[in-house]
Amino acid sequence: MAACEPFDLTRKNFPVCAKPAANIGYTAGLLDVTFFLDGPQGDIGAVGWDPGDGKGVGRVGTRVTYTYDKAGTYTVTLTIANSCDDKFTITKQITVHN
Repeated sequence: MAACEPFDLTRKNFPVCAKPAANIGYTAGLLDVTFFLDGPQGDIGAVGWDPGDGKGVGRVGTRVTYTYDKAGTYTVTLTIANSCDDKFTITKQITVHN
């Protein structure tokens, strides 16, 4: 019986991530609205915003300011991802006045 040669498995390190979550916070000054993460939890990596008017998709950052063209009610979407690619999405209706 032949002896087996020893082998060495390369140790892989995988990130340990807490799932991200937050509420949509905002302050409004007429048509200008600043969105921010309200009560963030977990590991926050990429943060994306859709202000709901069909024009502002792709805003990124934990705090963004957006100017709407007109008053109205909009459904804002917040999407958060962590380094493990866990995603969290939440929506909130806001009313903008001029």
